[in-house]
Amino acid sequence: MPEEKGLGSKLLGLFVEVKDDGTPADGTAAVEKADGEKTAAELVAELAGQSAPKRGAASPPAPVAAAPAAKVSVPTHSGPVTPAQVDFDVVFKSAGMDAADLDRVRKAEELLKSLPESTPIDVKRQIVEASLKAFGFEISKIVTAAQNQLKAVDTYVRLNEQQTAKAITDAQAKIAQLEDQVITLKADITRRTEQLAGVGAAAENRKQQVNQVLGFFGAPAAPAARP
Repeated sequence: MPEEKGLGSKLLGLFVEVKDDGTPADGTAAVEKADGEKTAAELVAELAGQSAPKRGAASPPAPVAAAPAAKVSVPTHSGPVTPAQVDFDVVFKSAGMDAADLDRVRKAEELLKSLPESTPIDVKRQIVEASLKAFGFEISKIVTAAQNQLKAVDTYVRLNEQQTAKAITDAQAKIAQLEDQVITLKADITRRTEQLAGVGAAAENRKQQVNQVLGFFGAPAAPAARP
């Protein structure tokens, strides 16, 4: 059927080079087989044409949940959030994952995306598992790599939370220090203003006393001093 052939070719193209008619290119591992055995290409095409799940299909082991880490206190952002541009391959490699680990998960993701949404989940699982196995990808290693990616992402987030919390704590301490300086400076302004007012009042009193002497003798007041 054309639809089955198209899906089979699409799946096959994720692993090997294919010709225009959707068949594997000569010399690829997909066309090599022993007598009486199906090639990887034939397995993929056959699975792509399935419409009902097989009974007793083994499911991959459930991911092991990591122990929850202590939550770092960081203010919650209340506005719209735009996902950051993160190169997760760099994150995963920094966590010790090699290129083969990344490729295992990537192939599984590509296979899942290539399947029609209407495909039953059990059939999807059979197609993905059989396709990966046919091309030498061990399911257990894919599961382990995926679990390690989740742990790496969680660790990456925690590190960013810790860095953000430290930056916020440092900023708050600096703000508190500056606020203390503001209070001190305002108090100094008030003190100096009051002191100046007192000096002015004392000066006026003394000037009145001196002017009384000058007035007694009929002498003019001295010109005001230049500022």
